[in-house]
Amino acid sequence: MLNDKLSAGIYVAIHFFVLGAIAWATGRPFIFPSLGPSAYLLATGETDRAEGGYHVIGGHFVAVICGMVAYHPIAGGLVAIDVLGEAGPFSFDVLALAVSCIVAMVLTTVAMLVAKTNHPAACATTLIVALGLLSTAVDGAIIMGSVVLLYVLHEKLLYPAAIRFGFEPEDPRPADG
Repeated sequence: MLNDKLSAGIYVAIHFFVLGAIAWATGRPFIFPSLGPSAYLLATGETDRAEGGYHVIGGHFVAVICGMVAYHPIAGGLVAIDVLGEAGPFSFDVLALAVSCIVAMVLTTVAMLVAKTNHPAACATTLIVALGLLSTAVDGAIIMGSVVLLYVLHEKLLYPAAIRFGFEPEDPRPADG
């Protein structure tokens, strides 16, 4: 139904308007790539992949921790956009970032399965951290603040408003899979 698609677009717009305004006002990265898939899953009602704060918030939390655990001892101080713009073939710095990403993904995958924080979008968060893009403790706090705000906006404002006005999001995938 068109209303479902329009409401999903409005959901995402409001989430990113608020987070964008905070980023603009603070000059800090309150918007980053892995928020996109999280916002999409919340906005479209794909509940098996974004079911509750435990999954959304917990998945990103696991990802931040695992990304930092991998990045700091393996590639600490390197930043992908700097390294990849200047490195040549067989660069040790590129290797360090690649190993950081591999370790971060393995740790995140295992930790999310153990913790049952089924939120695939958080795998992008672990790579953002492991590539040195947002890898300080302050960056981790900003990532988590953004994720919590995204989820709270959804749960306390957007989803109740959608229900009230008859625009409850429905999972866009076919019912048979």
